[in-house]
This record gives sequence, structure tokens and C-alpha cells, in this order.
Amino acid sequence: MTGERGGASPRPALETHDPYAPRVEEIWVRLERQASPPYFLTWGWIGNWLACLPRGEAPPLATLSLEGAPVAAFFLGRRRLVRHLVLSSRALFLNTTGHERWDELTIEHNAVLCAPAARLSLAALVDALPGDWDELSLPALSRASFPGSALAEPLGRHVVRIDRESPSPFVDLAKVRRSAGGYLDLLGSGTRAQVRRARRGFAELHLEAATDLRQALDIYGQMVELHNRTWQSRGLRGAFADPWFDAFHRRLIAERFGHGEIQLLRLRAGDETIGCLYNLISAGRVLFYQSGLRSFDDPHLKPGYLCHAEAVRHNAAAGHAVYDLLGGESRYKRSLATDEATLVWARIQRPLARFAVEERLRRWKRALRGRP
Repeated sequence: MTGERGGASPRPALETHDPYAPRVEEIWVRLERQASPPYFLTWGWIGNWLACLPRGEAPPLATLSLEGAPVAAFFLGRRRLVRHLVLSSRALFLNTTGHERWDELTIEHNAVLCAPAARLSLAALVDALPGDWDELSLPALSRASFPGSALAEPLGRHVVRIDRESPSPFVDLAKVRRSAGGYLDLLGSGTRAQVRRARRGFAELHLEAATDLRQALDIYGQMVELHNRTWQSRGLRGAFADPWFDAFHRRLIAERFGHGEIQLLRLRAGDETIGCLYNLISAGRVLFYQSGLRSFDDPHLKPGYLCHAEAVRHNAAAGHAVYDLLGGESRYKRSLATDEATLVWARIQRPLARFAVEERLRRWKRALRGRP
């Protein structure tokens, strides 16, 4: 951290806490109120995550404190990895477990939960970590928040590896409210024409937004059915095929719907369901998490386009700030967005010879494939 008067501030002290200790919720909620983070970093999501994880898999909470007061918090998973059959690594994981099954929830806009006044440096964070680690995995970081915003900072002998970056398209709902022609006028002419043509393929469309828990669970159930049917038709398992994954979301809806954090939408044409959307809400930001869409023989009907177009109108009218389509290279996300952020998957590694060899091999393979 840097001092207010130009001098160096004291180094923050790192402390770890049992994730189920009563103080954990208190610390997290206090910082959340100051930071107004995306939904994946709210206690609604985090508390449900801890409640659903097997007890031995829940990572401890790490806090960085100055003068005895926590100014930043994050969960620090730990797992020994073996890559390429021979490369062993003692890995730490930001707000994830490092276990593929438990991390299938796919957190995005990942960050350290910081008090706004805490000007944390990446070097201070790395220096504060416990010494028995080889690399720190930083999945799906927001470039707008720490530590995603600090990856270019000097780290001494430590090395930052960028594994990949992904666009994170979103709709600026203030632009929708200002547009005289509404949301469609903000889109490209091709997308606009596709949405209008799809609408003409149905009689009257009606968007149903759940207003109570019973209705929310009903829409969720139909969304899961449609989602699984689509993936099974491709010979694949849908996200909800894992009972743990489904149980996580059913519990999340049951616990947090009454707090206004969960949005379940169903688009119908008469009695026929076109599709269902499952969204998460915090600080005026609506995150599109999952969908279940009916399949049609006519490729011009585009149920996904219609569902999102109606959801954007609904959330703009509700006064929200952003309709976030979350990360991914899918063409439909960029077509429906007005703006775009960036997510980055990175690792901070100690200066170990095995990592240097791994990086040289990785660059060699990319060069053979003609990729930068």
C-alpha cells in the first residue's frame, strides 16, 4: 500500500480464518457494503458456496489488515497440481477450490474484496501470502478490479503468466433508457433484423418474471429441463446434470430470492414456453447465468435472442444499470451487447526452473500452431 502523504505504508498483515467461523460472514459483509461487488463476491453467493461445499473442501478466508482492521478479504484455496504428468506445483487459488467439480460454478469478475480506501498493491498481496506455495491461480479476473487491474505491476522475481483473456459483453441499460428507438436501435442492423424476424414468427409474446419463491422454482425447474434437453440432443451433459450443481442453485434460490438477488424469467407465446433465463442481481448489475431454450425447426425463430431482448427491456425499465452477458466468445453475446469488458485468467509464479521450462514449451507449441 502507498501512504497518503507519499511515504510507504506499513505492510498489510495476512491472517487466515476457518471458513465456518462466525466472524467470516461479519468481515465479508462489512467489506461488501463498502465495495458493492458483482454478485459472485456477495455474501449471498459466498455463503451459499460455503454451505454447499463438502466441509473439507471449503477454503479458508484470508484477510489483509492494517492497524488490526481488515481492509481486504478473499478465499484462498490450496491444492497440489501435477501438469504434463511430471510438473508438480503447490498452488493457491483465488476464491475457488482448485477442484474441477466444485469450481464448475464458474465464478466471473473475480477479485479481492477491498475497502475503497485500501490502495493495495499486487506486490504487497504476494509478499503477504504464506510461504509454502509455488503459484497463485487467479481465474476470471475483472480487469476493472484488483488484482486484475494490477497485473502489470512489477513483482520483483515473481512472474505473471496470462493464460487467456475473454470478452465479457454487456448491455449498458442507461443507453437503452436514453435510446428513442429502444434497445434494438442500439444493435447492429443484422442483429436488429434477426430479432424482429424472430418476433414475427410468434403471436403475442409475454415475459413472466417470478414474484414469489414458488414461481421462481417453477421457472427454474423448466429452465433446467429445457437446458438439459438441448445438451442431451448434442450427446453432451448439461451443467445441471451434476446433482451437486443443481442442489447449489436450488438452495441459492430458496435462500436469496426473497432478498431480491435472483431473477427468474420465462418468455411465452400463448401457452408455449420459448425460453427461461436465470439471472443474478447485485448493485444494479444483472448477471445472465444460465438459460433453457426450446428448440425449433425454423432457425429464424431464435429463442435466445428473443429472451435476452425482452430481459433487457424488463431490466432497463426496472432501473438497473447493466445487463451482463458474462464471459465467452459466443457470437450471440457480442451481437446483443452494447459494450464489452475483459476477463483474464492469470497465474503468479515463483521463479522456479520448472515453470520457465513449461513456459518455453508452451511458446514453442503456440509458434508451431501459428499463434502469438
